[in-house]
Amino acid sequence: MTKQPETIDLFGSWKVTRRRLWNGLTVLLLPDPSTPLVSYHTWYRVGSRNEVQGKTGLAHLFEHLMFGATRTHESGEFDRELERLGAETNAATWLDWTMYHETFPPEALDLVLEFESDRMVNLVLTGEVVAREKSVVANERRYRVEDRADGFLDELLYRTAFRVHAYGHPTIGWMEDIEAFTLEDCLEFYRTYYSPGNAVVVVAGSFDEAEVLGKIEGKIGPVPPQDVPPLEVEEEPEQGEERRVEVKREMPAAKLLVGYHIPGVGDPGNAALVVLNTILCGGESGRLVRSLVHESEIASDFSGWAGVFADPCLLEFQADLREGRRPEEALEVLDERIAEVLRDGVSEEEIVTARNRNRLAFYMGLITAGGKANQLGFFETVLGDCGAIARRIREIESAGRDDVMEAARATFRGGNRTVILATPERS
Repeated sequence: MTKQPETIDLFGSWKVTRRRLWNGLTVLLLPDPSTPLVSYHTWYRVGSRNEVQGKTGLAHLFEHLMFGATRTHESGEFDRELERLGAETNAATWLDWTMYHETFPPEALDLVLEFESDRMVNLVLTGEVVAREKSVVANERRYRVEDRADGFLDELLYRTAFRVHAYGHPTIGWMEDIEAFTLEDCLEFYRTYYSPGNAVVVVAGSFDEAEVLGKIEGKIGPVPPQDVPPLEVEEEPEQGEERRVEVKREMPAAKLLVGYHIPGVGDPGNAALVVLNTILCGGESGRLVRSLVHESEIASDFSGWAGVFADPCLLEFQADLREGRRPEEALEVLDERIAEVLRDGVSEEEIVTARNRNRLAFYMGLITAGGKANQLGFFETVLGDCGAIARRIREIESAGRDDVMEAARATFRGGNRTVILATPERS
């Protein structure tokens, strides 16, 4: 039975309508007359987190397959028609989700809805199609991971930090798994995860709400529901000892990667760590950036990022070192700055600046119709509530010194990190 629509008030000006159809599809509508465009997103609650060892990379492979032929449209027709109308289209796969999105003039809405609803249920999969896209993905893996130091080292960090949880295997998949996929693997994956009950459709921009809701109900509403098996993810045990890996790669200079286990995006502690990361790595004044890049000149670049995943993830630091410098030097400075934080704390001025930087970035990301649709779809898919978008920014804006220091002490504790020391391979 289709549930009655509910209205979610966000930021004092957004009126988001959420409706769940009888087949399980979640629809989010945000009319925005300030823009002349429409953005249509389809999010599926499936990513590499849903995969098991031996079948890694299927979610990413489907990102490629979904642009193929359906029972009623030939391969490439969707892209050609949207390009003719001046629209933009793309897709992405990550640990917790897969997403397809289009931004276009309002007159293209019927076309987009026709194609998106069609490929949700009518995708044509053959042995030839699967073999062709497997080859494309295998080449992508060679280019982005196996032949590039950054891709290889990022993969090494995660597979070392996560020994149990599915976050330890890469979204693109291991090469042996990619090469072994069969047509039946793909058909089963499609039947399991590409169904209305596992999808969130978000429409933001210039449109009539009642008209668009009626069209979505008419196109996707008749699709029968499909049971999606409950997700069984093994919880990563608490890491009690530091894991350190030394590796040599062909690259011009050394690199340092460090990952600390932290709570997932739904935990308020994650927001406090976003503020702390900005204090350490934000702009040229970040403590670690200032120490490693400008003062000691050990690194040519330094960055940090707090993961925004459904399950506990990583606070990551990466240093690209100057030629001739060793990763141990950068690690020593990083340890000194972190010890200062734990000993002396952070200032109120640093916290206010970090909160303001994050608030600016957050709201800048919501200026366009695509930005609005992206954030609504992300929070509805990952946390099951698009209203969490407002809670998230409140948590960041309200994170005080006590919150930041509590998060720092919980994160920068003995053994809770993985270190990758990468040095150039000499011929």
